[in-house]
Amino acid sequence: QQPVPGDTGASRNVSVDSALSTKRPAIIPGTRHRPLPPRPTPLQRKPLPRNNVTGKPGTIGIISPGQVTSPPLRATPGPTGAASEKTETEKKQPTVSASGEEFGNITDFSSSPTRETDPLGKPRFTGPHVRYIQKPDNRPCSITDSVKRFPKEEAMEGNATSPPQNPPTNLTVVTVEGCPSFVILDWDKPLNDTVTEYEVISRENGTFSGKNKSIQTTNQTFSTVENLKPDTSYEFQVKPKNPLGEGPASSTVTFSTESADPRVSELVSAGRDAIWTERPFNSDSYSECKGKQYVKRTWYKKFVGVQLCNSLRYKIYLSDSLAGKFYNIGDQRGHGEDHCQFVDSFLDGRTGQQLTSDQLPIKEGYYRAVRQEPVQFGEIGGHTQINYVQWYECGTTIPGKW
Repeated sequence: QQPVPGDTGASRNVSVDSALSTKRPAIIPGTRHRPLPPRPTPLQRKPLPRNNVTGKPGTIGIISPGQVTSPPLRATPGPTGAASEKTETEKKQPTVSASGEEFGNITDFSSSPTRETDPLGKPRFTGPHVRYIQKPDNRPCSITDSVKRFPKEEAMEGNATSPPQNPPTNLTVVTVEGCPSFVILDWDKPLNDTVTEYEVISRENGTFSGKNKSIQTTNQTFSTVENLKPDTSYEFQVKPKNPLGEGPASSTVTFSTESADPRVSELVSAGRDAIWTERPFNSDSYSECKGKQYVKRTWYKKFVGVQLCNSLRYKIYLSDSLAGKFYNIGDQRGHGEDHCQFVDSFLDGRTGQQLTSDQLPIKEGYYRAVRQEPVQFGEIGGHTQINYVQWYECGTTIPGKW
């Protein structure tokens, strides 16, 4: 899979303790006082057992530790906002969106990672042109949230009298700890030149054919490069352009991605499982993702369809047949966090927009309550108390490197 340009945020799965179901205390003979009345049973739907097992159907699974609340990122001067953490209660509180508000101040970059090695013990790449963004371990990788750290610029106006004469400078590779599938390139525009767009060139280091080379254009001074392979060396370069031609390229910078995190998904050997296939499908659309569509057969004897916002944010659908309609997936307990299992992720992902079922239109769709459970088909949304969402971030890239 060659790197491709990116289009340019997490709620935790909250378990409901079955202890909420209380028995009526018996009256003990010989006691003076009547026992206290039982606690009232909540009027919500029947609580479901705690779910902390992840993995594929038919496997023993992985017992995941309790969620750890990570402190907000440190702030440097820039856009500010109050960091917030969702409170874990008996029932998750709906939010307008899980699209990154938890990050608060989001302009903090570091010249070195918080951990020198990746999850497999490989040293993380450092250099004068590399900056790291910290990510809590229990949060999936997010391109959408990461690019919010880069202010967008107005398109340059003015009549060019010649092609750009100077190269872009200060080309920097910004990487998120634990996220080997993408980087964000950032640079300074050439001085005293009219530039209307930039050509961003990415290639695997040591390859000279066009097979492993990607060229994308942008009118901003940053660009996301997606679908990178783990544990692979790349080189990057940027060229300025205007209607009269292109200018000299920036200096070339190199970067090596870290290892794939085995805590996110299982390493799949080529040919062992079906791969994602780009194929348009008919869906009962409820999504902000309007990109390419991919399908894959699952262990559930169903087809999973995804439509991309970018390679790490997408909408997940299910269908009984490849040519049939692909339906939304509802969640009886949360907001679809465990649906990341359908794209082979061990994580309980981030989802949005999180609304209660009575705020959603009634649709036909699949639904379940917990990871590993077979799906059922019926009404979701509306009066059903079954929620569904617009997008998922599961930490796995689609189409990933298989």
